[in-house]
Amino acid sequence: MKPRLSLTKRIALTYILLTVAVAGAFSLVSYVSVKVIEEQVIGARLAKVANGLIDSHERGHTPGASPEMSFLIDADIPVELRQLSAGFHELTVDDRQVHALLRDHGTSRYAVVQEVDELEHTELVILLALAAGFAVSVLLAAVLGVLSARRVIAPVAALAEAVERNAGPTGLPSLSAQDEIGSLARAFAKRTDKLQQFLQRERLFTGDVSHELRTPLTIMLGAAEVLAAQLSDHPAQYATAERIRRVADETAQRVSALLLLSRTPESLDSPRIVLNTIIESEMERCRPLLYGKSVQCKLDWTGQVLADVRPELAGIMIGNLLRNACQHTDQGRILVQLTAGRLVVEDTGTGIPRRVRERLFERFVHGDDRPEHEGMGLGLSIVKRVVDHIGWDVRLEIPEGGGTRFVLTFPAVAQSS
Repeated sequence: MKPRLSLTKRIALTYILLTVAVAGAFSLVSYVSVKVIEEQVIGARLAKVANGLIDSHERGHTPGASPEMSFLIDADIPVELRQLSAGFHELTVDDRQVHALLRDHGTSRYAVVQEVDELEHTELVILLALAAGFAVSVLLAAVLGVLSARRVIAPVAALAEAVERNAGPTGLPSLSAQDEIGSLARAFAKRTDKLQQFLQRERLFTGDVSHELRTPLTIMLGAAEVLAAQLSDHPAQYATAERIRRVADETAQRVSALLLLSRTPESLDSPRIVLNTIIESEMERCRPLLYGKSVQCKLDWTGQVLADVRPELAGIMIGNLLRNACQHTDQGRILVQLTAGRLVVEDTGTGIPRRVRERLFERFVHGDDRPEHEGMGLGLSIVKRVVDHIGWDVRLEIPEGGGTRFVLTFPAVAQSS
């Protein structure tokens, strides 16, 4: 996409174009006026001279013209002039630019001819003056346009700089100005204040929820562990207690992950972890979703793959991709491929309708309209949010055989020896 001109350049260009239009129109009118005046004045003068010379000739006197004029009668008139109609003419005779007035009187034809070398010089001077005035006007318009644009844009630039450095509502410039810039600054201040209040409420809410949930989750986790220990001799009840323990532990990890998402990426540390372990753990959690289905889950990797990321964030991201594949695959297989810098989760499920592919990572967008797969449509949007938060990338691909393929790419980490 071609970059647009800055506002300063656009204002300066407007000045220049306006000056070109006005100065050009003025120069054109001036030139036409000079030509019209030239013809009117010279024609009137030649007509007056011709009247006097013709009267003098008819009275039998020898007419005398001024040195720059010639008075010609009948045969003395050059062929170029003799062929013209009566009236005023501007033409070239013997390589000379002349003005000629032809007059038929009685049986004779008269011609008054004036060379225009001096007039042409004067006309050239006028044209050069108009051209110089036009060029100076455009140059002056460019200078004034730049200076005016900088003066006009200065408050806007200051406001943009303040907004870019996240200045508080009271720290924005031009708040007291009673013009459009002041209105814009006050609108920014009002919007910034609302955003800060919203972010503060969200931060407090996330922290409060995390704090309030941790205590009951810790109690549930401890109680489940005690219950599982007491039911070690009863396999059926032990399995139930163990499942409660796993769910409580998973919920605690998800709460921690959501709390991390509420913090800025710069404030998070990124420990080096083994992604294989995270994938195996999340796959184990998703296995109940495959009960009763003819689905084969295959993990494909050749060795350990390291990544610099918080395990809670990696877990919630990979878990949602795996859960999405398990929920939407009724038969076939789910393939997880892990290589350095790349994780692929591919399934042979129902696929993603074309109409929602572009919006799949938005909140509350469902990739499957079947009632048995009801959900809030938040799983993939959380994946996208985590990916953006930690600087990874996720994209959707459509395999030729159907189903879906999600590809996660991340900075590759060299395996330590």
